[in-house]
Amino acid sequence: MNGWKLKNLPLSRQILILFMLLTTVLGVSVGILYPLAVKQSLVSSTYTLLEEEFNTLSGHISFTENHVLLPFPSSAPYFLQLLLSNYAFSFDVLVFDADGNLLGRRLTEPLPNQAYAELFRLSAEYPRNRLQHGSLDFGRETYLFVSKRMDYQGFPYYLVLFSKEREINQINSLLTRQFILVFVVILAVSWLLAVWFSRYLTNPLRRLEESCQRIARRQFDIPLTVDREDEIGQLARSFAAMKNQLQEYDESQRHFVQNISHELKTPIMAIQGYAHGLMEGVFQGPQAEKGLRIIMEESKRLEKVVEQLLYLTKIESVSQMLQLGRVDLSELFHFIQQRLSVLNPEIQWDVTLPPVLPITADGEQLSVAFLNILENQLRYAKSRLIITSSQTDKQVEIRLSNDGPPIEEALLPYLFQRFRKGKSGKHGLGLAIARAVFEAHGGTIQVRNEAIGPMFIVTLPINPESEL
Repeated sequence: MNGWKLKNLPLSRQILILFMLLTTVLGVSVGILYPLAVKQSLVSSTYTLLEEEFNTLSGHISFTENHVLLPFPSSAPYFLQLLLSNYAFSFDVLVFDADGNLLGRRLTEPLPNQAYAELFRLSAEYPRNRLQHGSLDFGRETYLFVSKRMDYQGFPYYLVLFSKEREINQINSLLTRQFILVFVVILAVSWLLAVWFSRYLTNPLRRLEESCQRIARRQFDIPLTVDREDEIGQLARSFAAMKNQLQEYDESQRHFVQNISHELKTPIMAIQGYAHGLMEGVFQGPQAEKGLRIIMEESKRLEKVVEQLLYLTKIESVSQMLQLGRVDLSELFHFIQQRLSVLNPEIQWDVTLPPVLPITADGEQLSVAFLNILENQLRYAKSRLIITSSQTDKQVEIRLSNDGPPIEEALLPYLFQRFRKGKSGKHGLGLAIARAVFEAHGGTIQVRNEAIGPMFIVTLPINPESEL
């Protein structure tokens, strides 16, 4: 049994699991680090408050002539007591003489005598006349204190202020519980949002999956609508464009099969019919010669269709078959004009091209493509053909038009598909071959009806190697 893999789960569950793992790791990490950070902050704040209290009390410490400590005011950080009213957070005060004798105290809880001695010992170890921070572990308590050697009219004494760490731990526990409560609420809300967000992201993907399955069943008539402008919306629009192209391709394949069946069936039936008649002796003398001539003509027609189909398939599937070299389009059209003008001498050729129009291309393939287009133009032109051009740094545009009747609007979108032809067309492969040649060069071909007549617009890159 293969190990469990997250990627094998539905995307919505992956998002949810990853989000929960992330928030759980974050919560555990914060739950461990937060109390430590809070305690460190509270300890630092306690020392700061002890310093403030020390500075306040030191101005009120006074003694009698016999060095008896006079009562001093009981002050504490009011704002902290207000904030933490559930706890008796306060500062304890000890006053020692230079020999360690206790002169006065202010305590919230009784303190062992040995603790007095330890606090004095630690305070006396620090350099004189400097406020010092320290801590004392005694029994089960930890005391945080500040101390300093003071002088009252020549009488030295030690002032020690301390607080129990137990109170800080209680405050830390309170803040930690409050934080955990808030974090749990936020975590629960975020998990609910994660469930909604995972569905928000995966629902359109599910619709795309359903559309894929319908397309696999050749159901192209069901529209796909995803009203989004993000990457999922772009994917949906690309998917819709792909669906439309597949639908057009499917329809063109059906038309292709129907048309090729018709194109091949007609000459085959003629050949079979006359061959059978000759074998049975139905045709004699001149009729037999006529039958043989028809068989030969139909076989040549059949051969022409097969050759064009093979050529079209080859150039559509292997654009690397092109043998690129320098081609002068002005010279190429001059050669085509000489070759085709004898077919219909009544048609006037109006060629407006620069003396030299060089590009990098396969001259033989371009000659075939332009011959197919111009043969089509000659078939429909009334009196003239018009050939013009324009050029930019990267491409050349050739415009081929005639003064014949306009092309049917319903036929325009499908004119370059195989076996799509007009009323007087031949096989319906010439324009499909032309489009395949131009696209193999990285160019395009379009057709539209202008005022003078149909116009074919061909664009070719000057250097097709950068376009292919």
